[in-house]
Amino acid sequence: MRKGEERKSPYSGIEQQLLNTFFSGIYISAKEFLDIGREMGYSDLAMKNRELLLKEIIARAEQEKRIEEFAKKIDNLIGQRKKEYSSLIEAYPKTSQLLSQLIHKATSTQRLIYHQIRSKYI
Repeated sequence: MRKGEERKSPYSGIEQQLLNTFFSGIYISAKEFLDIGREMGYSDLAMKNRELLLKEIIARAEQEKRIEEFAKKIDNLIGQRKKEYSSLIEAYPKTSQLLSQLIHKATSTQRLIYHQIRSKYI
């Protein structure tokens, strides 16, 4: 590895998708990543920026062969957001165009995660 070259995770696509609201349709805060990590038993996680937390959780989950568990937790969080968006559309019909796009992006993110995780085990 060359100087200044960073080692890429096999899950870098998922990381980028989850960290970029434009592509994922959702924003996951550092606190939410921290909560997911703690639910997985990583009680020693410290509050850091979102990217560092996500990378650390994924690295640990992969090392412990628990990446599917992590994926399910993220999938549940995305599902909750989609329900919130749907509720907002019902309450505020004029937001339908914008929020429908976010729901579509969130669904695409769920599919990406599912396929990326699944391809590692095929």
